[in-house]
Amino acid sequence: MAPRRRLQKPGLKTTGFGRLLTAALAALLLLAGCSSSSSGSSKTGAASGSCPYTFAVITHGDNGNFWSVVYKGAKDAAKDTGCKLSETYGSQQQGQAQPDDNAENAQIQNAINAKVNGIIVSDHAPSVMNSSLAAASDAGIPVVLVNAGCDDADIAAAKALTCVGQPEQLAGKQAGQRFAKEGATNVLCVIHQSGQNLLDRCNGIAQGLGVGQQCSTSSAPASGPACTELILSTPNAASNPQQAVGQVTAYLQSHPGVNAVMTLNNAIGQALVVAKPANVKIATFDLSSDVQNDLQASPPTLDFAVDQQQYLQGYLPVEFLYLYAKHEGNAVGGGTTVASGPKLVDSTNIKSVAAAIAAGDD
Repeated sequence: MAPRRRLQKPGLKTTGFGRLLTAALAALLLLAGCSSSSSGSSKTGAASGSCPYTFAVITHGDNGNFWSVVYKGAKDAAKDTGCKLSETYGSQQQGQAQPDDNAENAQIQNAINAKVNGIIVSDHAPSVMNSSLAAASDAGIPVVLVNAGCDDADIAAAKALTCVGQPEQLAGKQAGQRFAKEGATNVLCVIHQSGQNLLDRCNGIAQGLGVGQQCSTSSAPASGPACTELILSTPNAASNPQQAVGQVTAYLQSHPGVNAVMTLNNAIGQALVVAKPANVKIATFDLSSDVQNDLQASPPTLDFAVDQQQYLQGYLPVEFLYLYAKHEGNAVGGGTTVASGPKLVDSTNIKSVAAAIAAGDD
């Protein structure tokens, strides 16, 4: 800390008492300044490396506009706690049509072999991964599931502490109820890649519409209420939204009774908005700046979006594992899901999440 300069008014004679008083004041100011600096850096003390733990982040996603937000949350939490992250793994690489579940499972085993202090993982294929995750727990490595696997049975089978994510059937159900309230009851649910979590979203829509427990795989009927699945054949559809939307628009032309479309990926949803299919309401999962623009258009070109707040899916697991390791096994979640969503966003409340979108936190 640089020494303070003592200012003296011209012509003022400094007495012995004055010099003592000035010295005392300087000492007090120095002490106050150092105390302020110390208290202000108490949080950054952890961030400077006092946390001895390393956590692995392993997902079935890539570094696209959804997963990059998850990774940002994890990195921010690591910075705030001072903990380290091993490489963040995404099993789906650019150009791949689907996530590679076997590759993700191998990454889990690599993390076990590296003896990390905790594993954060999307349980995309429970039948493949649960035994590996249970082995991690048996080896003394705590596991927190994220995004996929947020089912009590899978959490138990993986021997995980909890899962941070969006209960997918609940999210779909709320979307279905919203469509029903608006009179858009013949819904096409567009599935862009494999995954039980996506099927759960569609099934939730069926439940929200009141047409049973599962969305149909048959052709869409002439009128609703109905939920129909459309599985896209476009390889890596989320990275090829224009090509994917061609299949959706062709389906709508041959099934004119459909009056609402729910896309499960916002890039595909935004491309569908641009295509402007007639007589259908469009909604999507997850937010982006394009989705924000669609919701804020006058009139809105997108009906609503389902926000699962994926930043929290990256941030909270790091904090949970840190607390577990640092504070004698204190665990969060109780073996069930810590819900990061759903939150329905439309033209009336988009401003409430605009700052998070701009910061890359949503």
